[in-house]
Amino acid sequence: MMCSLSDWVCAHVAGGSFIHWKLWSWLHSHVIGCLQHLPLLVASTVASWRAGPDVVSSSDSYALRFRGAIGAWQLGVQNRVLMRLLDKKTCHTVLDVGGGHGQYTDDLIGRGHHLTVLGSAPETVHRIRRQVEAGACRFETGDFMQLPYGDREFDCVVSIRQLAHVDDPAGFLAELCRVARHAVIVDFPSRFSFNALSGLLFPLKLLLENKSTRPYTVFSESRLEAILSAQGFRVTGRCPQFCTPMVFHRVVRWVALIRGIERLCSGLGFTSRFGSPILLRAERQGADTDAGQGDVPCP
Repeated sequence: MMCSLSDWVCAHVAGGSFIHWKLWSWLHSHVIGCLQHLPLLVASTVASWRAGPDVVSSSDSYALRFRGAIGAWQLGVQNRVLMRLLDKKTCHTVLDVGGGHGQYTDDLIGRGHHLTVLGSAPETVHRIRRQVEAGACRFETGDFMQLPYGDREFDCVVSIRQLAHVDDPAGFLAELCRVARHAVIVDFPSRFSFNALSGLLFPLKLLLENKSTRPYTVFSESRLEAILSAQGFRVTGRCPQFCTPMVFHRVVRWVALIRGIERLCSGLGFTSRFGSPILLRAERQGADTDAGQGDVPCP
């Protein structure tokens, strides 16, 4: 058996130990193989960070993060919460800022919302081209920090997987609020979760998720509530999605086990206090708006 590894590894693997062989195979494919390509990976990843936040999230490489049964389960949790927060009575017209990833596009269309997706570049239509060409939704491009729409032009504005990656979160939220007549729904990584260790864990996350991972900002709810309040909006719904990190789910890939852990954490109250990402709904306040959905309990 030819081997370019150390004599210790050769001796143990060639010695016929199945456990040693499986362990080494896993380490080589998941860690050492990645380390060998780390310089190229870092260079290509840094280049992708310079693009608009939705250029990465609407790419095929990003979609691979949600492949398989575990990815479908993660998106199922996210989309059920989102549909609960998105009121059908008041949200007839919906603007999805950065929604080219298409993670819930069909859900919004199926519920009868009149959907417009805004991308920062033409290529971000790639994953929702089928719906756009069928006339089921509109796709337009524009600057996320200067949305190309009038004040209160849409009933509700949604932006998922974008807030943590913009340079000016307060300015971004202000623009979402400006064009929303009733409500704004965003998600964010919570500071009071495993994301508190994001600085330490990011290199590992980069190795595991390749160049679809970008640096991100974590937030406290109080900071976002203050920004939204300054725009005349009040938080009426919040739903933390997971107690354990999503990258942990992708490494384990065992849906039944992860679902069981998450149910236990939820039952013990951990998810409510330490869960992330959090989906947040805020409603415009004032006598000149129609009655909104009101406080929304987390499903």
